Amino acid sequence: MSLRGWVTALRDALRNTARGNVMSLASMLSVAVTLLVLAVVVLLAVNLEEMAATAESQVEIKGYLCTARREEVKCGQRDLTEQEIEAILAGIRGLPDVETVTFLSRHEALEEMKRADPAQAEILSGYEGDENPLSDEVYVKVSDVERVAKVAEQIQAMRGVAKVDYGKEIVADLLAFTRAVRIGGLGLVLLLLFATVLTLSNTIRLSVYARRREISIMKLVGATDWYIRRPFVLEGMLLGALGAAVASGVVAWGYIRLAPAIQESVPFLPVVRPELILTDLTLALLGLGAVLGAVASFFSLRRFLNV
Repeated sequence: MSLRGWVTALRDALRNTARGNVMSLASMLSVAVTLLVLAVVVLLAVNLEEMAATAESQVEIKGYLCTARREEVKCGQRDLTEQEIEAILAGIRGLPDVETVTFLSRHEALEEMKRADPAQAEILSGYEGDENPLSDEVYVKVSDVERVAKVAEQIQAMRGVAKVDYGKEIVADLLAFTRAVRIGGLGLVLLLLFATVLTLSNTIRLSVYARRREISIMKLVGATDWYIRRPFVLEGMLLGALGAAVASGVVAWGYIRLAPAIQESVPFLPVVRPELILTDLTLALLGLGAVLGAVASFFSLRRFLNV
């Protein structure tokens, strides 16, 4: 297909867009509104995913090692040696899906309690040495939150580990929440993509219908289907891209102002920074608008080419 043919088709598409200015404006605004809603849903889904990922990253397993003061039968009411502690840590690090292992001795834990509550420091000083009632602790983070329960069971089964705690009920609720967020976000995006295609198809079909006689005449004088389709496909791409540009501009303007305000008002809530998402979102919307416009135009012409 020659470059000259594409240039001619582009010129026809631009002329048709300008000639049907009201219809073209309506089509572009319809695309802009639909893609605007889609972009808002995508931003919402991305931020919910960020919240879910942040919550998942904070899940950790807390293991309590045996000491002479613990009552668990497996501990034998004795303190572990340094070699036994190192063996336990090495065993945990060797487990699949374990990402980080942090050891906190009972002596370090007591010092942290003193620093956290200086008023009680003198009282806590009486529990140093063998009188320390705390346990050595191990904090374990897992690469996949779905594997937390399995890894916790493996750590619990190790000799020298008195018990483990990972908030079983909280983790179960968290997994259910993140699963619902991901499935719900994907479902909404797919639904809005379908709505975008329908909107484009209907608006472009009206434009095609207004020129049905022109299409019939071109068909009767021997023009190929692709020759007739090209200007309409390019027109659909142009309208889709223009609508996407309008939607992108509105979304970017709003998100740049809204994201910092949310972060300032609710500092503990993770919000994706505008510079990390808006460029990719804008490019995706422009490409999506152009592709959907081309597809909608292509299929909208089928009825009128069957003459």
